[in-house]
Amino acid sequence: MTTYWLMFLVPMFAGLSPWVAKGALPKLQWFLYGALLILIIGLRHEVGGDWSNYIENYAGLESLSFSNALQQPMVVQDLGYGVVYWFSLNYLNGIYATNLVCAAIFVAGLLRVCKNMPLPWLALAVSIPYLVIVVATGYTRQAAAIGFIMWGLIDLMNGKQVKFYAMVMLGVLFHKTALFMLPIGFLYANSLGNLKNIFLFTLFFVLAFFAFLAEHIARLTYYYVQDTQGMESSGAVIRVAMNVASSLVFLYFRKRWAERYSDGGLWMIFSVTSIIMLPLAFVSSTFVDRMALYLLPMQVVILSRIPILIKSTYNRTLFIMSVLFLYIGVLFVWLNFGQFSSHWLPYQNILFK
Repeated sequence: MTTYWLMFLVPMFAGLSPWVAKGALPKLQWFLYGALLILIIGLRHEVGGDWSNYIENYAGLESLSFSNALQQPMVVQDLGYGVVYWFSLNYLNGIYATNLVCAAIFVAGLLRVCKNMPLPWLALAVSIPYLVIVVATGYTRQAAAIGFIMWGLIDLMNGKQVKFYAMVMLGVLFHKTALFMLPIGFLYANSLGNLKNIFLFTLFFVLAFFAFLAEHIARLTYYYVQDTQGMESSGAVIRVAMNVASSLVFLYFRKRWAERYSDGGLWMIFSVTSIIMLPLAFVSSTFVDRMALYLLPMQVVILSRIPILIKSTYNRTLFIMSVLFLYIGVLFVWLNFGQFSSHWLPYQNILFK
């Protein structure tokens, strides 16, 4: 558990420290911490609930030529991840190089979001307990997709919709469910009153969604919706509730948010989507849990921006400390009482095998 606690405590104390780095030192700090995260996530050994599944599902690629590998279902399904895994199996060290590439994509997106926040170290601390430790070290393909999404979110917040869509499509190459983010980007970038645009995009999105995901949807529907006893995320409600908690905080401060930031509409969409997901989590926990992963960056953005909107120094400090204690509790409970946390314990790394 020590590694996981250090991952959280370093950004927490960096954010609370009265000492402020100057000159080139802040960039060096972020570079070193980012590199450390990439090594922890990418070079992990037998860590994560899907570790053996990844090895078993992609083992057959090692004996295939590149052209033959491109025809395999697991490569066709997530082309970007499959290609990376094929190169790693045949020229590098298999799952470790693959995880390292995916970790680099994820960390790059995460750090870009955090560094664009007014309290970057608080943003990073918020991301560690679930987004980094559970998602990045457990759901490798989806973590890479989320990395692209997070990188694109900064572009979307700055009005660069095309760059956001490009990042979404790169994310789709690693996990097709990243298409879930396309309508969110579209609704934010276009007036809800423009019914023609909404209709045309909805039609395009539905056709593309089913064209690319027909077989994938059938499998998801069976395992995540019909076979609810075979696949169930026991903590889905709690994790979705954390998104909802951030949504409620945003809704409470939305007027002050609008005075300082111009992207309130985006986080309103995130908030409403999260609230809608909460009752659905009781019906189809695993499916909702996996879709809600793409909304996790809202916790990073909202909870690190809100303190700037609080005028009272005492109340601002109280809010920050409350957020930190909340995520300390989340990490403690998950590590000690999580149903599947044993797959992450003890942490192992090939550098120290």
